[in-house]
Amino acid sequence: MSKRQASVKDRISALPDEVLCKILSCLDIQSAVRTTVLSPRWNNLWTSLSDLWFRNEGFSDEDAFMTFVDRVLFFRDSSDIKKFYLDLEEPKDDFSRIESWICTAIRRNVVELNLCVNLYPDKTFELPRSLFTCKTLEVLYLTSNFIANPPKSGCFPNLKFLDVLVHFPNHNNSSFGQIFSNCPVLEDLRIYGPLGAYDKVLDFNISAPELKRLTIGLYIDDFEDEEYNFRINAPKLEVLNLPEGDSSVFSFEISAKSLFKANINLSSCCVHYDSTNGLLEAISNVKQLSLSNHYLEGGVPAFDNLNHLELSLCGFTCWPYLIEFLKRSRNLEYLVIKHHCKGEHVNFTPPGSVPVCMLSHLKTITIASFEGRQDEMRVAQYLLKYSEVLNKMTIFTISAGLPRAEEEALYKEFLMFERGSKTCQVEIYN
Repeated sequence: MSKRQASVKDRISALPDEVLCKILSCLDIQSAVRTTVLSPRWNNLWTSLSDLWFRNEGFSDEDAFMTFVDRVLFFRDSSDIKKFYLDLEEPKDDFSRIESWICTAIRRNVVELNLCVNLYPDKTFELPRSLFTCKTLEVLYLTSNFIANPPKSGCFPNLKFLDVLVHFPNHNNSSFGQIFSNCPVLEDLRIYGPLGAYDKVLDFNISAPELKRLTIGLYIDDFEDEEYNFRINAPKLEVLNLPEGDSSVFSFEISAKSLFKANINLSSCCVHYDSTNGLLEAISNVKQLSLSNHYLEGGVPAFDNLNHLELSLCGFTCWPYLIEFLKRSRNLEYLVIKHHCKGEHVNFTPPGSVPVCMLSHLKTITIASFEGRQDEMRVAQYLLKYSEVLNKMTIFTISAGLPRAEEEALYKEFLMFERGSKTCQVEIYN
């Protein structure tokens, strides 16, 4: 060995254990185990990892993967497991080993558990009973055709975040109601996945006294005449998200007196008017509302607390719907309009009376995807003329952009519009 080689030190191995474990935590578990060949210093470091991530992808066969997981959990030291991630793609019927891994994580005081068990459609996986009574669990992700049989009391005592991806539930499996209504300290609930045409009626009951954020991202895989009912009892709910357009076919009963913000997508063409209007009525106490509403007619309830409104509109009824919202939102200050006409000719007729919010509260208006069509110009002109306390109107033209000459002409035309507020500024962006 040369003098130069002898002088080279393994500085990485000289680092403290907690630093080396931090380095190992950035690797997948297979690579972390392989570091044992580097030097004796690395032999047992992986056994102290607090975050374990297992995927059966990349293994020669399922038996090899299961043996690997068994050995990792067997040789691991007795320290706590903070995060346990299990991603299985179409495993065989040996669910007992999967259950034993989950139970091991629970015994080691797991804080965050991510279970992604993608099964064949005709199979289900029953969650171990010990999962529901785990006192250290705070974050849970579930992706599976799972069955849950939680206890009637003492369920999820410290769970604060729950993310569930469902696959074609059916009414014979009451897992949803049992899980969503047995979380005493849950603050954030997210439900995603497809609903199939397997049942005519499906009820979701959500009761969580501490729930603050709720996201329901379910969509219809094959819509016919199914009935999906949501009953939500969440007195401390602050934010409601319904990101999928198929939310318009759901029936909602919502008890959420603290609701502050709602993001609602009702853009599906399969519209149930009664359900939609019932949903708007249930969230009518919000202060901030983002609503995507295509091809829908119907009444708008009074939004007396609404301060910020973002409307994404489409179809022949879009402008009357905008005016109806303005009339029913007397304290509105901030308005964002996103209009998607798709080449349709839409008429705008000014209402007989000016909405109260335009006379006393409306301060900022933003119009996006502006094409300069006649109906858009008339809407902008009306809003400018009758908004007496308006500070600023911002126009964003279509993403492709207008030719510079047309943009300049558009700006000059806006300068000619009468303004109800002498201090209002108009800005146009391409």
